[in-house]
Amino acid sequence: MKVRELARSVGAPVAGLEGGVGAEAADADLGGIAVDSRHVRGGDLFVVMRGGRADGASFVADAVARGAVALCAAEPLAGLPTIVAEDPRALLPRLAAAFYGEPARRLALVGITGTLGKTSTALLVEAALGATGRAVGVIGSLGVRVRGRPLDSIPGVAGMTTPDAPAIHAAFRAMVDAGVELAVMEVTSHALAQGRTAGLEFALGVFTNLVPDEHLEFHATPDDYVRTKLRFLDQLAPGAPLVIDGDDERLRAAVRGIADRVVAVSTSPNGVGADVIAEHLHADASGSAFSLRVARELPGMGGRHIPPVALPLVLPVFGTQLAANAALAAAAALLAGASPEGVTDAVIGMRPIRRRMEVLRASAPFVLDDTVGNPRSLRAVFDSVRAAVPAATLRVVFGIRGSRGATINERLARALADCVREVQGRGTPVRLVVTASEDDAGPRDRVRPEEHAALTQPLAAAGVPFDFVPTVAAAVPRALEGWQPDDAVLLLGAQGMDGAAAVAMRALGGERPPPTA
Repeated sequence: MKVRELARSVGAPVAGLEGGVGAEAADADLGGIAVDSRHVRGGDLFVVMRGGRADGASFVADAVARGAVALCAAEPLAGLPTIVAEDPRALLPRLAAAFYGEPARRLALVGITGTLGKTSTALLVEAALGATGRAVGVIGSLGVRVRGRPLDSIPGVAGMTTPDAPAIHAAFRAMVDAGVELAVMEVTSHALAQGRTAGLEFALGVFTNLVPDEHLEFHATPDDYVRTKLRFLDQLAPGAPLVIDGDDERLRAAVRGIADRVVAVSTSPNGVGADVIAEHLHADASGSAFSLRVARELPGMGGRHIPPVALPLVLPVFGTQLAANAALAAAAALLAGASPEGVTDAVIGMRPIRRRMEVLRASAPFVLDDTVGNPRSLRAVFDSVRAAVPAATLRVVFGIRGSRGATINERLARALADCVREVQGRGTPVRLVVTASEDDAGPRDRVRPEEHAALTQPLAAAGVPFDFVPTVAAAVPRALEGWQPDDAVLLLGAQGMDGAAAVAMRALGGERPPPTA
C-alpha cells in the first residue's frame, strides 16, 4: 500500500508530496508501520506520537536513518510525505487495520482482561479450542502464537502484553494467512487507556477480576484504573457473552447494568447465583481436582447455546487461585466453541507458566516461585501453601516492587505482615528476607527509596522480623541458611526476582527445570 492510498483509506490528508524524495516515497509501497524508532525497518511509515515520557518528534531523525520513508504526525514535517492527523495516536489503529487489510473482520475475537490471571486463562482457552480442532491464534504476555507455534517475526511485541496497534494487526494478518478463525487476546488497562485495541469488536469477553489499586504508577487513582478497565465492555459486540469471576464482589457490581449477557463463574462452596460452579475442589502439592457444573443453558459465541453439563477436571498445576482461573477459562472455552472433551484435555494438559505459582521442587524442600504483584495474589500463594504443604519452617524471599510507587508496596507490606503472622500463629516459624534486587532489576524495575521505605517500615511497625539484603544473589542464600528437607521456600516478587530461582536451585544442589511456557 502506498502512502496516498493509506491516507485515503482513513480519510486523512497528506503533505510533503511536492517533488523529490516526497513524491518518490508517496509512490513507493510501504513496508510496515512503526511507533518506536528502534523498530523501524526500511520502507516503514513512522507514527509520531507524544508519550508519557518523550515526544516522538525527537526520534524522527533516528527513524529516517533506519529507513522510514513516510510519517504520520500532527503537522507536516519537512523532507518526507506526512499523513497529517490532529491526534496520530487515535488514528493509529485505523492506519494499522487498513494497512494490513482489515484482518480482524475475518476473525472471531475473544478478549480477556482483568488484573490477574489473563495469561493462564488465555493459554487454557487456546488449548481447549485447539483440542477441539479449531485453528486459534493468541496475543498476550507470552507473545504471539499461531496454531500453537510462537511467531517471533513481528516487531514491537516483546515485553508487551497488549502491543501497539501495528503489531496487533500484523499478528491478525499472519493468523488469517495461516487459516486461523479465532483469536484470543489479552487486553491490559494500558492498552485501553492508549487506544491500542480501538476499533476491535470482541465476540466473547472474559473479565478475570478487578483489583483497583494496581498500576498506580500509570493510572492517577484506583477509580481511574477501574474506569479504564471498564472501557473493555465498550468493545464487546452487541449481545456478546461476558464471563466473569462471580466471587469478585467488586467486579460483579462494576459490570451490573453495563454488560448484556454476564456468565458468572464461582469456586465458592455456596456459589449462590453463579451460572458455572466449581464443586468438590481438592488441592495438594501436585495440583487440584474439581467438578465444573454448568448450572443452566448458557449463551455462547455465534448464537450457539451451551446446555447444562458437569465436567470432572484435573489440573496438574499447584494453587487454588489457578484452579479458579482454570474454572473461568474452561467456562469461556465452552462458550467460545470448545467441546467438553477439549476442555477436559486442555485442563489436564496445563503446565506451570514460568513464575506463576511455579513449583521448582515438590519436596525436600518444597520450593515455589511466583511473581506476586498485589495483596490478592500474595494471599493466594500463602493460602495455597498453607492448605497443601505442611512445613517445619517457612522461608520467604520477598522482592520489593520497583518503579511502581509507594502505595502498592505499602499494601503488599500489610498483606505480607498479615500472612506471616497467620503462619506463625499456627506454630510454624517464618524466616523472611526482603531484597531490593539491586543485582537483577533492570532500569524499569529499580526500587526507589520511597518504595523501599513503603515496604520495610510497615513490616517493622507490625512487629514482623525480617532481614534486608540488597541483592538477590545474597538474599536467597540468607533465607536458606540451615534449611531442612521438610521446610517450604517461597520466592516472591515481580521482575526483580526473575533470577531468584536459579540462585535457590544452585544453593539447594539442583537446577531450575526449564519453563514450560
